[in-house]
Amino acid sequence: MTSEITHKDLSKLLAEIRKGRVGPVYLLFGDEFLYKSAFKSLLDALVPQDHQHLNYESIDGATANVYEIIEHLNTFPLIPSTKVIAVHGTRIFYSAAAVDDFLSRSREAFERQDFKESVQYLLLALSAGDVSLDDVKDGNWRKIFDERLKESFGASFNTQAEGEQDAGGVWLDQVIAYCVQEKMEIPVDQDDAEVLNDAILSGYPETNHLVLTTDFVDKRRKLYKTVSKTGVVIDCSVPKGDRKADKHQQQQALKSHMRESLKKVGKTMAPGGFEALYEKIGTGMRGFSSELDKLITFVGNRKEVLPSDVETVSKRTKQDPIYEMTNAIAERNTQGALFFLDSLLKNKVHQLQVLAATTNQIRKLILAKDFIRTRYGSGWREDLSYQAFQKSVLPELEKREPDLLTGKAHPYAIYMTLKQTNNYTLEELIKAMEVLLDTDIRLKSSGQDAKMVLEHAIMRICGV
Repeated sequence: MTSEITHKDLSKLLAEIRKGRVGPVYLLFGDEFLYKSAFKSLLDALVPQDHQHLNYESIDGATANVYEIIEHLNTFPLIPSTKVIAVHGTRIFYSAAAVDDFLSRSREAFERQDFKESVQYLLLALSAGDVSLDDVKDGNWRKIFDERLKESFGASFNTQAEGEQDAGGVWLDQVIAYCVQEKMEIPVDQDDAEVLNDAILSGYPETNHLVLTTDFVDKRRKLYKTVSKTGVVIDCSVPKGDRKADKHQQQQALKSHMRESLKKVGKTMAPGGFEALYEKIGTGMRGFSSELDKLITFVGNRKEVLPSDVETVSKRTKQDPIYEMTNAIAERNTQGALFFLDSLLKNKVHQLQVLAATTNQIRKLILAKDFIRTRYGSGWREDLSYQAFQKSVLPELEKREPDLLTGKAHPYAIYMTLKQTNNYTLEELIKAMEVLLDTDIRLKSSGQDAKMVLEHAIMRICGV
């Protein structure tokens, strides 16, 4: 049994497992989307699906106690069969070597508007580098850069001339300020690796299998070497760099995932389709997969996805930032909505334009919710396919609620609006309109800071 493989070789490993060649421990690391997908396939190969409700134990690696993990490892399965103890998102392989990687991931998450993930990776970077929020708040990370952060943060950032603001600092200032404001705690760096390493070497029941998943590993650690020697390491990482070779590997990983996803549903991508999707979405596996799922839903029974489908469904974020903000509100994503609001105001979009767009979004949700409540909208279900919507619901909608089609919105956009109504009750949407009326009055007469007024309105609507 090969001890170290990439996610591309997963099918070969699964074939070996089905032949009974099973290891005591498996480690999956790298891109979160890839290792989560690989884990599901691995779990199904190790434990029959009808046994998983009793013989599969999932443990949160961020809060796990190593002694509890060992106790589970030494407990025999409830059903005479194989048993999997999976520690998801473990930090046990982290070290100071992870700092640059965490900062890079934090910055990438910020740039794709995933503020929550950006915060999580920054806190992990500070933990791994033994740097506190007090050290870096209020822009102090600039003052101590050469003394402390340079050693920990390496080449992740470049200092600028005095008085200039570097590209890294723009997001660092915002993320650090948020962490300080919310009084967030930096994860405690506990080294339980030695304890788990000894447990693996000592052994546990042959029926039991330990699976560890994580985004980063320091391959110099003893635990990593033990896992690769006694079990199997599955590398699900994708290069993050901008070099030609890195870009090639990124695209190959995306193409491989696209082909596998489409093959499962009996579809193919027409020439030029991948390039169109890649150009709009970029290299993020999670975002790419999400858009691919939308395309699969959109084309319905058609066997081929066309570049024109990509153009219709997959709108580039930067093309319509107001849409992204109002869509975040419809999804009840407070942090996303606040992020886009900040971006809009910094780009000199007028406050009343932002308010009007938000009001229009809530109005559409109310119309959609009201339509669903009538007998004409009785054919709507949250799990209704796009094709069924076009055949049974859209004709009734065009007759009864033409306002929803204002601006000649594409039917798919209307379909998504109907799905988003599930995020709010009708009473909450009516309350949201009252909030927006109050916001309009405050913006026009109170003299209060526009950003603060709009942020307050978003938090009231989304329920923080």
